[in-house]
Amino acid sequence: MRGRARSAARGGSPAVTFLVFYFAVLFFVALWSTRNGVDAATYFLNGRRSTAFAVALSIVSSCVGGSATMGMAGLAWQVGTPAFWWLGSGAVGLTVLSLFLAQKVRESGAVTMPEMLTAFLGEPSRPLASVIIVTAWLAILAAQFSAMAAIIMPLTGLAKGPAVLLGAAALLAYTLVGGQAAVMKTDVWQFSVLMAALLLALALSVKAGGGHALAAVPLEAVNADFPVSKLRYYLCILGGSYVVCPMLFGRLLTARDAAAARRGGLWAVAGLTITAAIIVALGIACRDLVPAGTPPEQVLSAALLTHLPTWASTPILLGIFSAIISAGDSCIITAASVCSNDILRRPGVAACRLCMLGAALAAMVLALYGKGILALLLMANDIYVCGVVPPVFVGMLLYRKARFRPWGVAAAMAAGGLLGLTATLSDNSAWSFAGLGVSLLGSLAAARRREPVRPKAAEADPGI
Repeated sequence: MRGRARSAARGGSPAVTFLVFYFAVLFFVALWSTRNGVDAATYFLNGRRSTAFAVALSIVSSCVGGSATMGMAGLAWQVGTPAFWWLGSGAVGLTVLSLFLAQKVRESGAVTMPEMLTAFLGEPSRPLASVIIVTAWLAILAAQFSAMAAIIMPLTGLAKGPAVLLGAAALLAYTLVGGQAAVMKTDVWQFSVLMAALLLALALSVKAGGGHALAAVPLEAVNADFPVSKLRYYLCILGGSYVVCPMLFGRLLTARDAAAARRGGLWAVAGLTITAAIIVALGIACRDLVPAGTPPEQVLSAALLTHLPTWASTPILLGIFSAIISAGDSCIITAASVCSNDILRRPGVAACRLCMLGAALAAMVLALYGKGILALLLMANDIYVCGVVPPVFVGMLLYRKARFRPWGVAAAMAAGGLLGLTATLSDNSAWSFAGLGVSLLGSLAAARRREPVRPKAAEADPGI
């Protein structure tokens, strides 16, 4: 097994050639998307002209990154079918977003999610939410860098440090040039490549292992390795991150109108559900191919490189790599746009590009010296969901029905975010639920009933 893995790394020149070609195509797309010049509307929001289909594919492509390929397949290898909830909980959260919030998001006319919080919750919530979002999305971006390195390493024989640097530099280059316009244009074909790679990998993995693992694993929502408490955590924390998400809000803001935003979100729910089922089946099939003791995030690459023919393993890994790229570019544009537009209050293209450089450097440090892929994502979600999701959700639902004490909302955000950080540092999910509760109750406590505005005619004639 080790010999075959080493030979794959040594014989990686076709893979290296493909990677170079792949990155060149991405960069060309970025240049093409800005051939007529680049303004803020195009760079941040694709000119607000995306169809529902484009919104849906871009959402799915952005959500199915390192966590839903390398990480989720490894989780399915460990716990079986309950691993579905990694993306399944996201589908639940995205349903809530599409049905209740999508129209308000698109009609806000904002550039970023924190910008619209001034209207929903008051000015003090905007900078605080922005800091929490940037912090969380740096961890998510670091997870994508780690996932890219996990594929680049076996294909090229590079060590982790150079592999992270190569992947980060390539992702940064084309996103820096084209912004959201380039991201939206590449998402469609990147997702198509991913689906083809996943289906081919599943078919060959079942054939190589005889399909025994898939036949033996029962269809379960929870089990001893994935108890109800973990399902509750996934639905609340991971699902909550889809209900109020600056990256998904950014996609909805690119839609041509509110109807396209809503339809795009609902179509993306179906795409996430189907993709999750395929990845879970692939992870379980790897039980026949990968020995116990393999690090979960390396299960997929180990199975592909050691048991599948070279003609198939390399294209499949590169297909999965395209999914990680499509999630990573969304993460970096989200973090940079929030940093420039809402923290620095400089909503221009130049400021956003400088913020991208800083975000890439910080995420690289986290990827090299931080935790694994799933650990980084859970850390980000704990901080963000506990601090930001309940206040924003309450504020958007009660918009024009209630007024909020701005500093009360800011205090609820800060308390929830700190408790989420405590959950990460202590590895105790009870602090996450405490953070959600404190943030939600604090937001409700900060709400005051909005008095109806009486018409002037009624004020002039008390008898009316």
